Amino acid sequence: MNEIREKINRVGIQILSASRNEIYMSMRYFDIALSALDYELNLGTKTIGTDGFKILFNPSWLVNAYREWPQDINRVYVHMIMHNIFRHMSGRMERDEQLWNLACDIAVESMIDRFDAVCVKRIVSDEREAWYYRLGQEMKVLNAQSIYRWFMNHPPSPRELMKAERIFTLDDHSFWQGQEEEEQEDNQRQQQRDDKWKDISQKIKTNLDTFSKSMGQLAGDLVLQMEISLHETYDYRDFLRKFTVINEEIKLDMDSFDYIFYTYGLNAYGNVPLVEPLEYTETEKIRELAIIVDTSESCGDGTLRRFFHETFQILHSMDSFFKHMNLHIIQCDAEVQMDIKIESEEELIDCMKHLTVRGRGGTNFKAGLAYVEKLILEGEFQNLKGVLYFTDGYGEFPGKKPPFDTAFIFVKEDYTDIKVPPWAMKVILEPDDIMTWSDYNEH
Repeated sequence: MNEIREKINRVGIQILSASRNEIYMSMRYFDIALSALDYELNLGTKTIGTDGFKILFNPSWLVNAYREWPQDINRVYVHMIMHNIFRHMSGRMERDEQLWNLACDIAVESMIDRFDAVCVKRIVSDEREAWYYRLGQEMKVLNAQSIYRWFMNHPPSPRELMKAERIFTLDDHSFWQGQEEEEQEDNQRQQQRDDKWKDISQKIKTNLDTFSKSMGQLAGDLVLQMEISLHETYDYRDFLRKFTVINEEIKLDMDSFDYIFYTYGLNAYGNVPLVEPLEYTETEKIRELAIIVDTSESCGDGTLRRFFHETFQILHSMDSFFKHMNLHIIQCDAEVQMDIKIESEEELIDCMKHLTVRGRGGTNFKAGLAYVEKLILEGEFQNLKGVLYFTDGYGEFPGKKPPFDTAFIFVKEDYTDIKVPPWAMKVILEPDDIMTWSDYNEH
């Protein structure tokens, strides 16, 4: 590093260190996050950004921004920290990059605009207030996932998108993704980053308990945002293994096939193999399953559609099921309204094409689970491993565990947690985790 570069790098580090110290004095609950990032001069960016390990800055931009208004450095510093705390970098996945970046910036800035800390406080512009009001009309929490979903349902025009980016974008997100030519190494680095900030988020949640009285509702909203960021996605094939049994299936078992004897027979005796490939193989799949869908009035039409979408996503993954199956799709509100038995893939597809919703009364989990118990007593199920119960969570749970495993699956947009009995499994899904009808039609 030449002398000039070393000098401007030292000035940049001094500015960022001063900013970090000022933020710490006003926002001590961020102490762990503030000490988690190193500083590095980077001429590849026009402004400033973070990769989860460092803050990478353009010295010219940093010095000019500090001269013009030092508070702006504090603001962008906290902005980058919150991207990391909410794990926005690992949340993009297959989402549209531009819309996801904007959604993340709006989510972070909507939170910072509510802070009373002098080091970051400024007058909220009318343009920002208009955006917050517009989004707040349709979502309870202005988190990146909800905002992105709103953009997908209300695609902004190029002009509107550019204007929103001008209002909310403070940092460079190009450091969020690694280099494709070093994909394996980059994946390991991203996992390290994700684990690092997951741990930091958990610790900050603990810190916020100390500051909750002085921060009021803001502390609760900040914790909720972190809980959303800590939300785990579920691989339903792994989840469904809890309900599998081992059985033989007519299928070539190539793992048990010995090519040596097979080839020797062909060569020695002329097209007479000594062994044939086994026609049966042991597989671990689902043979019997009951799925109860809550069709009560508290479940809106959109929620019900998501319930059935998720049901289809599970069932359409036919690698999880034997060719001959015993599935019951049960619609239940305060009482059982309909029970559809499915024994083949063809029946499953037909069911999903012509399914009608019945119910819209109250919610009673006892009725649905008692009905499944009745089916077992009648011999309808021979070896039922468990029940999946799709619901919004507003209902009465049984007082004791039924004679089978039960998983309550919730689709929530407001990200509020739901208490279930100790004997029940619980899965909370975002709408983004669910397959859409367009995905179904493609199959």
